[in-house]
Amino acid sequence: MGIYKVILLTLLTLSSPLALAEDDSTEELLTAGELLKSCEDGSTPGSPNQYCMRYLFGYIQTVIMLQQAEQSPPIFCINPRVTPIEEATDNMIAFLRSQASRSNEAAQQIVLEGLNKMYPCSGNNL
Repeated sequence: MGIYKVILLTLLTLSSPLALAEDDSTEELLTAGELLKSCEDGSTPGSPNQYCMRYLFGYIQTVIMLQQAEQSPPIFCINPRVTPIEEATDNMIAFLRSQASRSNEAAQQIVLEGLNKMYPCSGNNL
């Protein structure tokens, strides 16, 4: 499970937007609640908004790239030929909603957990 933490820390570092404080610079991560709000804006089931689909697509690609570089076992197994990005995005939105009590946590962590639960590597998805 050590690679899980390495990937999460790398993703947090690479994908976090910077927010400037009045006197100094601090890093502020996108929260699960903020991601959910952005994903719900203009989305309908089967037709999520472009922002959300791009976020998830980029996130999946980044995790896969890091796993390949580390030669670590996959955290999730999603086949784009079987599962369209729209469906995966709808599933991510549903998972974010189910984790409402964690809305102030880093979106990257919640999304990674969701992908792991929704697309386990059982051999069926490969």
